[in-house]
Amino acid sequence: MPQSSAVTRHASGALDFRDNAGTRWTVSEIPQFDFSAKLMALLPHPERRQGWLLFESEHGERRRLAPIPENWRALPAILLEQHLQRAASAAACPSARDAVVRRRVSAATRELVSQLR
Repeated sequence: MPQSSAVTRHASGALDFRDNAGTRWTVSEIPQFDFSAKLMALLPHPERRQGWLLFESEHGERRRLAPIPENWRALPAILLEQHLQRAASAAACPSARDAVVRRRVSAATRELVSQLR
């Protein structure tokens, strides 16, 4: 197996690294939402309300990690890979769950629009 590589840091704040299998991953921070507490309560995945890391492979695989590790942008590739292993798959939701998510997003959107008025 190839060794983990050096980390490439981008001006956008994203990082690239290769895992031990040689797959290139891009890591980006999805920041905390700046919504009201009432609106935040409508959003799914409470563990991600403070933001998360999004790992995207060159093959299209996506994983999410929450909470965001401290100083993650300064970590070497081997530690980024350890966080990658802990990250949850970002696979598509089953259709029943999609309906629940759509209702929550619709309610959250209505709440946000009412706050903006």
